Amino acid sequence: MIPKGIIIDCSCVLLGTNLGSVMKDRVPERIKQPMNIIFGIAAITIGLTSVIRLQSLPAVILALILGALTGELTGLDGKVNSLFQAVLEKLNFKITGDKDEYMRFYLIVAVTFCASGTNIFGAISEGITGDFTILLSKAVMDIFAATIFATTLGRAMNVTVILQFLILCLCFYSARFIMPLTTEAMLNDFIAMGGLLTFVLGLSIAQIKHISAVNLLPSLILIWPVPGFLG
Repeated sequence: MIPKGIIIDCSCVLLGTNLGSVMKDRVPERIKQPMNIIFGIAAITIGLTSVIRLQSLPAVILALILGALTGELTGLDGKVNSLFQAVLEKLNFKITGDKDEYMRFYLIVAVTFCASGTNIFGAISEGITGDFTILLSKAVMDIFAATIFATTLGRAMNVTVILQFLILCLCFYSARFIMPLTTEAMLNDFIAMGGLLTFVLGLSIAQIKHISAVNLLPSLILIWPVPGFLG
């Protein structure tokens, strides 16, 4: 089966990335800033609509806490930051302005496109049913978001598109093997956890409050075994 939704979504991000890179010096800050806030609010809204699907609040909260602790104790954010920075420098992508601020925003954008609850659930859903409606809807927003984000990050965002395609394809092709081992409640809790992650990303994009979304990524894995642990 060909992952049509993933191809469409990644193509939209790729198109938006390169369009935004070309327009980088032509888009004034008075446009960039309000649009980033709008996309942040959109992410918060998407996150909230996903969270309401949770089946076990204790499981989601426990997975979130354990995931955050795992991320903080292992310094996941710093390690991923260093890895991305090394790759960008190796590929001779230009990092403009303050390097730390640039990389902070780069990681927010990378997680938004690669590990948001909507993207992962959309890929899993398409892998099981062949229906790519979720990813098609996400692609409509992603093309505009990628364009605005690329006016700040430039062509270096192309690396994110490659990673996005690989991660979503992994979810797509593994879905049929994973789903027989899960229940509907487990899937809904996973979607809720992805929604919380998307909510956190929205807060950072809208510059309301910066919380390291990278350090919360282990929660997406821990949400699967935690319900069984709670009994």
